[in-house]
Amino acid sequence: MAQEPVAPAPSPAPPTPAAAAPAPAPAVTSAPAPAPSIPTANLVPPGTIGGLPDHTTVLAQKAATAFGEQKWEEARAAYEEMLKLDENNALAWANLGAVEQQAGKTAVALECFEKAVQINPKLAQSWSALGLIYSSEGDTYRAISCFTRAIHEEPTDARAHNYLAIAAKNLGWIDAAQNELQRAIELNPQYGIANFNLALLYLDQKPPAIELAKRHYEKAVSLGVEKDEIVERRLKE
Repeated sequence: MAQEPVAPAPSPAPPTPAAAAPAPAPAVTSAPAPAPSIPTANLVPPGTIGGLPDHTTVLAQKAATAFGEQKWEEARAAYEEMLKLDENNALAWANLGAVEQQAGKTAVALECFEKAVQINPKLAQSWSALGLIYSSEGDTYRAISCFTRAIHEEPTDARAHNYLAIAAKNLGWIDAAQNELQRAIELNPQYGIANFNLALLYLDQKPPAIELAKRHYEKAVSLGVEKDEIVERRLKE
C-alpha cells in the first residue's frame, strides 16, 4: 500500500512556494514515508490586526522561496530566525520540521513537529507528518495514534484516512483499513492512491474480490496512478 506527501500546517505569511515535493509515486506494497511539502497561506497585511510585522513577513517570504527552490539551509535559517522572534510560533515549528525532513534530518524534523503540536494541538497536518515518521520507524501504534488525532482535527482530510488505512493494514486490521480507504474515496473520489490501495485489499481477501479490485485498480489508473504488472497479473488469475 502506498502513501504520499503530506503538507504540514501552512506558515501564516508567505506566498505559496513552488511545488517542493515530488509527485506521489504509485503504490506497490507499503512504501516508506516520503518527506512532506509545505503549502503556505496568503499574506496578512502588516500592521493590521492579526497581521505580521514587516520583518517577520520578509522572513516568511524568504523561507517560502528557499523551500520552493530546495535551498534547505536558507529556509532553515529563515524559520529559525522567526522562532527567535517568537519561540511559540507553532506554524514556524511545523514548517521548520518540513525543511528538516526534506533535508534528510528525520530526528530533528520529529522534534519540530512534536513542538508544533505541543503548542497548537489543532495542527492536523503536523499530526499526519508525525504519523508518517513513526510509520517509517516501525512504530505503528504511535503512528495510528497520530493519524487518528489528525482525523479528529480535520475529519475531511482524505489523505489522513489513507495513511491510517496503511497503518491499520500493517497490523492486520483489514476491516478498519478497508473502512478508512472507503472513507478517503468518499471524501475525494479523484484520490487515485486510495483507489489503488483498496484494490490491493480486495486482492488480498480470501478468496480475492477480483471484480471489486479490478474496478478500483482501473479507477486508480484512470486518475494517473501508474500501471502495476503484478496487480494486473493477479487480476487475470
